Amino acid sequence: MGLELHNFYWEEERLVQVETQPHHLAGLLANIREALADSDADWEDVYSAYYECPEDGTVTFYEAESAEAGQPGIWTYVVYPCAAGEETVVTQADIDTYQPVLALQELAAQA
Repeated sequence: MGLELHNFYWEEERLVQVETQPHHLAGLLANIREALADSDADWEDVYSAYYECPEDGTVTFYEAESAEAGQPGIWTYVVYPCAAGEETVVTQADIDTYQPVLALQELAAQA
């Protein structure tokens, strides 16, 4: 049985939360800028985005304050394969998911 996280359904994968790094923010910003360039949307219209980093096996998710999920934040997870039925998410309560949002907004303002 899979699990749902950040509007994705994960099967046969285990996600372990890690600290968001600058290259994750840069990847998110690039994905958001690409999406904005292909639409009539503005930055304020971006409710969520994600970035997959094959170099370190992570997926980073952004959710804006206006997203239905609730609190804004950026979460980064290392993704590991696992057997069906053993899917799980390991979160770290001491990782601040809001500070990366501020860093992303600062990067966007500079771009």
